[in-house]
Amino acid sequence: MEGETMLLSDITQKPAFMVESNMLQNEYDQIVVKMKALSIEEIPVIDQGCWSGVFQLFSNSFPSGTEMGIWVQDAPFFYKDTKIIDIKLPVKFSLVGVVDKENQFLGIAETGKIVEQKRVIWDKYKEVYEQRKHLDAVIDSAYDGILITDSLGVVTRVNPAMSRFSGILENRFIGRHLTELFSQGVFQEPSITWKALQEKREVIGLQRYPTGQEHIVSAVPIIDEFGKMQGAVATVRDMTELARLREELNFVQKRSQEYQLEILKLRKQVLSDEVIAVSPKMVSVFDLAGRVADFDSTVLILGESGVGKEVLANFIHKNSRRSKGTFVKINCGALPADLLESELFGYEAGAFTGASRSGKKGLFEAAEGGVIFLDEIGEMSSSLQVKVLRVLQEQEFTRVGGVEPIQVNCRIIAATHRNLQERIQMGLFREDLYYRLYVVPIHIPPLRERHEDIPAMIQYFLNRYNQKHGIQKMIDSQVIHALKNYSWPGNVRQLSNLIERLVVTIFEPTILLHHLPEDVMTLEGPLARTVYHPAIPKGNSKVAIAASNPQMTEINESDNYNAFNVLERDLIIESLSRYGSIRKVGQALGVSHTTVIKKMKKYGITR
Repeated sequence: MEGETMLLSDITQKPAFMVESNMLQNEYDQIVVKMKALSIEEIPVIDQGCWSGVFQLFSNSFPSGTEMGIWVQDAPFFYKDTKIIDIKLPVKFSLVGVVDKENQFLGIAETGKIVEQKRVIWDKYKEVYEQRKHLDAVIDSAYDGILITDSLGVVTRVNPAMSRFSGILENRFIGRHLTELFSQGVFQEPSITWKALQEKREVIGLQRYPTGQEHIVSAVPIIDEFGKMQGAVATVRDMTELARLREELNFVQKRSQEYQLEILKLRKQVLSDEVIAVSPKMVSVFDLAGRVADFDSTVLILGESGVGKEVLANFIHKNSRRSKGTFVKINCGALPADLLESELFGYEAGAFTGASRSGKKGLFEAAEGGVIFLDEIGEMSSSLQVKVLRVLQEQEFTRVGGVEPIQVNCRIIAATHRNLQERIQMGLFREDLYYRLYVVPIHIPPLRERHEDIPAMIQYFLNRYNQKHGIQKMIDSQVIHALKNYSWPGNVRQLSNLIERLVVTIFEPTILLHHLPEDVMTLEGPLARTVYHPAIPKGNSKVAIAASNPQMTEINESDNYNAFNVLERDLIIESLSRYGSIRKVGQALGVSHTTVIKKMKKYGITR
């Protein structure tokens, strides 16, 4: 076969290696000829930084189509601008001669017949392409902004988050130098990324953008294994979002502290055994007391004797800012006027016969920084009312026998069972003092108006007196039910005294219904007004019950204990007649249906 020749113009349209003709007798020096862009079908091989296909030049003396095997070692293969991998491939070449238009010999060229190698390189390209797509997806989906530059500081890549944070479109970043972006106002301060490139170290700082928002920027230089700078990458975090999260955290922490304080207050209320509030009325009372506790406003507690006014005053003190101060209390109706004056205001040495030579501090001075509780202030004399009014108005007083005013810092809580407006009309209480005291009035309802509190109070007093006397008594549910329906003219104080009496006088381990004293059980006493269930017709209870059911027995009032049993029997008979079923009777009377069955057996009641 004759040798095949090609024109030089053909060679320059393709990648080639050239060898001059006068070098044919020597080892071949390969000279790289400028290449055009390759199509995907051509062999993407790089040699010394230039694209080239593999062509080797021989003279016409070499047969056309002559093949020779060579090994291309450590040749980095590229496609477009993406480096694939450093690989070694066996390559075979076909040799042709090269002439110019005048048919003058120029040299020889080789045309690569690389087929298998194309498939290998293409597979590598696809692998790298998929990796790049994945990397692009990661960068684009990142919450933080990302900016990438080359070694000169020209931006090559930004992600959508970067555009969102800065308010600048991606195309305004790409291809621009960092200093140019600063001069155009894209960065409000010199670029942190540019500083990282210049100093070849990580730089972290705040960067302000045209939106007016500040962002935290962390820029890191990219240095290859040979120590050469390849560029820089910057991550940008939105400070506005961080500030919002910080505000939310501060808000949550503040609310948490408030909740903790509230829990502490509630815990104080719960741990204060004397505070019992089950009924809506008492819940409202303690809610109001808790809300005003932190303020130094004067509180006037109103209510019948024995309802727990001192307990409420102590609750306010414990839940106030003055809780670490002294809680001083005095019953203004328990002492004569002269003695009460010296107790409240103190006296100077020699102020009166029998006075201490060193004088004495009064309760107002003792309550400095704390709370003074003036119980039964309605019993106070008019002359003392004037001195108390001065304390309220001017926060000062004068000791008995003294002339120098004494400043005082204490909160005043007053209480009375009297109707002060009536006493004002009678000239027994100063109107100006009344309005000074009547800043936050709190009325405690009597126990008869809050029967829901009674079971809890019974349990509280039972535990207190069991512990006090070192015994362990229990109380029957029927007793609790009976006491719940009693009118309690002496209020909580009467209930407390009754439970203590039962604890220390009953020998049995359980307090039963027949252990209740006569004044509680008698039909002529307060129980007669409330013991009947609402199902029973109102009016004369005995007459109503007897008229409604002929089976009822007339009550013998001379025997209170027997009278109570008769009443209980008749109540069950009437309820069975009215409701029809044992279960409904139990629900109406507030007991279980098994209790109703036991009572029916006890009294021989049949349906």
